Amino acid sequence: MSLVDSVFGSIPGPLIAQWGTDITYVKSSQNQAYDPQTGTVSGNSATISAKAVISEIKSEEDADFSQKGLVKFLIPASYLGEYYPQVTDSIRYMQNGVTKTAEIIKPTPYRGDSPIMHSVIGRLG
Repeated sequence: MSLVDSVFGSIPGPLIAQWGTDITYVKSSQNQAYDPQTGTVSGNSATISAKAVISEIKSEEDADFSQKGLVKFLIPASYLGEYYPQVTDSIRYMQNGVTKTAEIIKPTPYRGDSPIMHSVIGRLG
């Protein structure tokens, strides 16, 4: 076990569970197929109820991603298990009574031997 796992592994989950925002993580099916003639995507997705800290991205934090319409999610790995966020996935959440959907464009894991937390940048649709 890595020192990161034993020292920090148990911190994100309880903190974000208490103070985070409810989200629905939409995990895309690995066997999706796009039909160019109809413009439809076939295949099922799985949803996971989770909590996350949601914030705007500041230019000093990540200059490449400091654009309007991008948000950052901090998600404890305890909600996703051994799964790592993918750019084919999305996140839904409520803001001011409106459901927002963010397509994942940059997932970054924080880990020791196992994932501890995921920092995910998403583009609002």
